[in-house]
Amino acid sequence: MIKTYFGSLLLITILLGCRSANSQDWSWWNEKHNWDGVTHWSRYIIISPSYLGPNALPVPAIKNGTILDRINLEMGADGHFSKGDKTTNLFTELFIPLFTEKAGLNLTWIPVEYYRMDTITRDVRRARDYDGKGFATGDLIIGTYIQILKERDRLPGILLTVNLKTATGSNMEGARYTDSPGYHFDLSFGKSYPVEKPHLRYFRVYGMMGLYVYQTHYDKNYQNDAFLYGAGINLEWKRFIIENQLGGYIGYIGDGDRPMVYRLNIKSDRNANWNFKIGFQQGFIDFDYTTIRLSAIINLKERFADKK
Repeated sequence: MIKTYFGSLLLITILLGCRSANSQDWSWWNEKHNWDGVTHWSRYIIISPSYLGPNALPVPAIKNGTILDRINLEMGADGHFSKGDKTTNLFTELFIPLFTEKAGLNLTWIPVEYYRMDTITRDVRRARDYDGKGFATGDLIIGTYIQILKERDRLPGILLTVNLKTATGSNMEGARYTDSPGYHFDLSFGKSYPVEKPHLRYFRVYGMMGLYVYQTHYDKNYQNDAFLYGAGINLEWKRFIIENQLGGYIGYIGDGDRPMVYRLNIKSDRNANWNFKIGFQQGFIDFDYTTIRLSAIINLKERFADKK
């Protein structure tokens, strides 16, 4: 099932991502950005979340100190809306336990995105798409999750994740992706508290901190090292879960590298093989997007349900 799904997505990506091979006249871009006639165009692209598409350098998922105990596949679609950029994309995330309840592999990928920028946004980002629209393929992010401490009594759960961003993203000329690797790691901790209310089972508070690193094109700063942070409160009802989260990262260069987002997720919890999620994200400061996500969550196989 997984092979068939990802094979289909790859085919869609190839078909939709094929762009015209006809030569273009770059005189408009050369004049607009005062090209010096020598420097490669990619050096003009500003590598920061404020000057790229919404999926290039996003705020990572805010962890809550726990790890899943099953193979979990999430598939969905995002709509990102800002004043000068409208982007839609498919989204996939797969989590696989690694032979134990304390470690797992997490894969996140944007198979294809379609974008439309106005000319002002195109020029601010120094993009080379004359019409400001097109397709792109996202970066594959590979994460290793390790449960350092399992929640018990008065002790919170503690989770460490180490994540590698590959350079699979395409269409750097459209200022969509960075065409370079990066990584981030974070430590999260959280504690659940039971609630004696009808239908409301418990609430969970959690926090996260870490380091977010990506390459730049600056001669004096080859990479940007950012402090990663996040916090949230979850409410688990009888048949659904509400997540409220605030997070971001703070880069040291100061070129639009300090995005902050608020996230609200509502997930069904029917103890079944299929669940659904509606997500809302509002960007602040260096991330001027409002995002809506609709996705299905598939429980492929229970792994450690009988373990305590």
